[in-house]
Amino acid sequence: MSSPNQSNHRKVASATALAMDDITPAAVPSLKVMRLQAPQLGQPSAGSLLSSNHLLSSVLLLPDSFGVIHVGETFSAYLGVLNASNELPVRGLTVSSQLQTPSRRIQLPSRLDNTPCDIGPASGVDAIVSRRLEEVGPHILRVEVGYISNGSKSLRKFYRFNVTVPLKITESVTRSGDSTCLVSITVENVMEKQNNGGGAVTVSSVNFEATTGLVAEQISLEQNELGGSKVSAVELYDSCGRLNPGESYRYLFSVKAESEAAALRGIACGDDLGQACLCYHKAMGELGKVFSGVVVCPPT
Repeated sequence: MSSPNQSNHRKVASATALAMDDITPAAVPSLKVMRLQAPQLGQPSAGSLLSSNHLLSSVLLLPDSFGVIHVGETFSAYLGVLNASNELPVRGLTVSSQLQTPSRRIQLPSRLDNTPCDIGPASGVDAIVSRRLEEVGPHILRVEVGYISNGSKSLRKFYRFNVTVPLKITESVTRSGDSTCLVSITVENVMEKQNNGGGAVTVSSVNFEATTGLVAEQISLEQNELGGSKVSAVELYDSCGRLNPGESYRYLFSVKAESEAAALRGIACGDDLGQACLCYHKAMGELGKVFSGVVVCPPT
């Protein structure tokens, strides 16, 4: 066993090493944050000269800000920490990020969340954080970088953006017997119309997630089942789920008891039937997922 003098000596040596670390020259890191998103379609302005060697440059535009963000989309951001010094390292680097919503603050995990690290001269580290957006209103991406340079220091940056509703979902329910309900789901595109068509969305799937003990089945009329007739281009376009701003589409589901015992009990007024889940794609293929409110059984 070590003597008290030896233990005190180690404590003094450790404190001395930490003090020396604090005064050792080190570089100050710089933080770069960008949102990862698809480019947008641009329209050539009057009088612009188009180059035959750069065909895509006239129609694809990289976003210059966080842009328009909707509920159901996955928000992804690139975090880059750079050491601009050619001689000194960045020491004791730590990076943390949070997403502040109107109701709570969410920690965004990344590969930089582990133990502190050093960055060599003219080098850097990066990470990607992401989170599916579930709330409407102002959001703040909060990024904090800690480092050691003449003591422990930190720098913080805040990035504000607004999240809006792309699709309005309304529900109506009609009873059809003691153990069956008909649920109508209306989806309306409430996005603003844009000149480049960015306000249109395509509904790729609509499902009704029934409560335990119930089963849901979509009711649809297939045009091509009527005498084997061919589907016209207009009918195919109408059934593809594409919604321009202001347009709406209605889906009908039959929700009924799944087991024989549940059918005998029936569905009572006020029972939870479930909720609709809708997946959509925006103009450049961005995927979103939104849910309706919980649907309940109406009175008889």
